[in-house]
Amino acid sequence: MASLTRLTARMDGKRFAILAVDVGEVEVKVRRFFEAQPVPFPILLDEARTAKKAWKVEFFPTSYVLGPDHTLQLYAAGPVDWDDPASDRTLHALIAGSSTGLSLPPTPTDTGSPQ
Repeated sequence: MASLTRLTARMDGKRFAILAVDVGEVEVKVRRFFEAQPVPFPILLDEARTAKKAWKVEFFPTSYVLGPDHTLQLYAAGPVDWDDPASDRTLHALIAGSSTGLSLPPTPTDTGSPQ
């Protein structure tokens, strides 16, 4: 959520919006969490998992990036590094109307620590 909050700030003034969807949790639990840790974008509730099924979500988190015409442009199953400059370049290209060869950078894994 922190990187999405930073992304929101960087995209301020652009034709851009984030909608987060909480899947399967009751409203009171979600509301309490976000009262303690507010975010600058709406949190939609999918208590019955209807949206999860409709969008065929298999992994959490899953990100969908829609273009200006609301068609699916990019999809990422798993974490995305929203702080990576490549994320900004990709989103700016989509806003500008280009979607050729774009992808989202995955979140780096910690491979340097011993098991």
